[in-house]
Amino acid sequence: MTRKVLFLIPPVLFLASIMAASAFSAPAPATRHYVVKRTPNPIFADGKLDEPAWQKCVRIELEDKSGGTPEQATTAMMLRDDRFLYIAFECEDSHIWSTLTQHDEALYNEEVVEVFIDADSDGETYVEYEVNPLGALFDGYILNRSDKRDLILAWNSKQIKRGVQLKGTVNDPSDKDTGWTVEYALPLADIVTGPNTPPKAGDKWRLNLYRIDVPEGKGTSLKGSAWSPVSGRTFHDPDRFGEIEFSDEVVR
Repeated sequence: MTRKVLFLIPPVLFLASIMAASAFSAPAPATRHYVVKRTPNPIFADGKLDEPAWQKCVRIELEDKSGGTPEQATTAMMLRDDRFLYIAFECEDSHIWSTLTQHDEALYNEEVVEVFIDADSDGETYVEYEVNPLGALFDGYILNRSDKRDLILAWNSKQIKRGVQLKGTVNDPSDKDTGWTVEYALPLADIVTGPNTPPKAGDKWRLNLYRIDVPEGKGTSLKGSAWSPVSGRTFHDPDRFGEIEFSDEVVR
């Protein structure tokens, strides 16, 4: 039975309106599909991607908003166990930079990788996670209304783990970097709108993966890439999210 997230939200919260939303309509069928298999052992979310299961995992190539190849490539992978949804990003980057270090700062204005999850696929509520090259975390709950979209910053993901590894030196333009990697371990118990906790084989969630690649000092020149194509106006397109399907098959 689906459990509504209303049980998680206190009666008084700070709501930050983040942008106007178009009239709500039921999400369209997903254009991307990914089967999330089990890892035989828990993933240690340190950003190294050195667990054998990652080497056997199907990779996703993120595309730019036109559906083409971004200037700097990003690949992603997903695994699961009964406690966590694991998501890895590998980001090519010739100059890694970031200035934000505090929880829930506006990471989306700089270099960052993002995960949006709509576990009950209703297009009305979803969670957002972001991690930048300095390891800072942004997590929030989104209410997608008919006339606006509200971000609940008071919502925090419990027991979330994440790790970042740099292939270069952050904030040093004198050297040439090659990239950075991120591992998320997202607690399944936090995402209670899905059909089951933990998910059963065959359960499906709507989800999208994003990277924002910003040249240093050019905050208005956001270069976005995504797994499932977006409208071009914003990443907040729950009707454009892809679909993941949970499997009990173990990656070996």
